[in-house]
Amino acid sequence: MTGVEVFLVDDRDPPSKRRMLVEALRLFVERGVDGTTVRDIAAASGYSNPALFKFFASKEELALHLFARCYTRLGERAAPATAPGRPFGERLDALMRAFGELLDEEPEVLLFTQDNLRLYLPRLSAEERGPSLLGLLRGLIGDGVASGEVTAEIPVDLLVAALSGTVAQYARMRHFDELPRGAALAALRPLVTRMLTP
Repeated sequence: MTGVEVFLVDDRDPPSKRRMLVEALRLFVERGVDGTTVRDIAAASGYSNPALFKFFASKEELALHLFARCYTRLGERAAPATAPGRPFGERLDALMRAFGELLDEEPEVLLFTQDNLRLYLPRLSAEERGPSLLGLLRGLIGDGVASGEVTAEIPVDLLVAALSGTVAQYARMRHFDELPRGAALAALRPLVTRMLTP
């Protein structure tokens, strides 16, 4: 298994379900959930429409399943990077590296999660939600304010919005070839520093 398939599928999933999950996520990122039909997913995966309904009652149920997997994956990448115990700058660098690796290896995770948070996050169970990405960012930036490395003049929630919004838009532009090839997320670090520092 490679790429997104590593976290999307279960070892017990048959090949048809594996292929449908990967193709559905790709299509949902490119066209949106509303812009993708069951027929599109079936055609892209090489299986019939009824094959999808063996595993999911509806396209909406499939989308929620994919969102839960992507949201969990994003948390798995961000939580270790933002964990307390190191200086703010090291943690911010680790977070930017984690996002960069995610964009290199599994860009659909960040894109699908960010584009569908409002719709699907409220429908996840408390267990599925795990640590909130915004909560992790609040903790990181709050610690930066406490240490004097982040400005106290701007409310923490606005800084969280600026950081998460910047990374999400960068991810979209990179994925849809609106940035030069090889544009590294590390190039955002000076911008992020300028946004956050006193």
